[in-house]
Amino acid sequence: MTSKVRAIRKVGAMNLIELREAQRFKVDWTIKVSALGVVGPTWEETGILRDISSTGAYGLFTSRFEMGRSVKVTIRLPLERAGWISYPARVLRVEPWGSGVGIAFIFGALRPSFVADD
Repeated sequence: MTSKVRAIRKVGAMNLIELREAQRFKVDWTIKVSALGVVGPTWEETGILRDISSTGAYGLFTSRFEMGRSVKVTIRLPLERAGWISYPARVLRVEPWGSGVGIAFIFGALRPSFVADD
């Protein structure tokens, strides 16, 4: 029987309970986020991926995204031959981070799609 452990981390004056139970890996990769299901002009925001797990990711951005919004998360893999992986995702949490925002995403698929380098 495994016990579920939730970490508490301090962000500014707030204590946040970490709900992700999957192991996270600290990284410093490029992440792009674009809107899913948008009629009209599309947008894309580039940021820095800070950690990733099998169920979600956390990145730093200059723009705030709406919580609950469906997005496409595309992550550049740091390999000799550059490539990207992409997941449908949902914005789970938005929090202040320096001069920008930290945004947590929950993936909507178990496996990523592989995308050609652009």
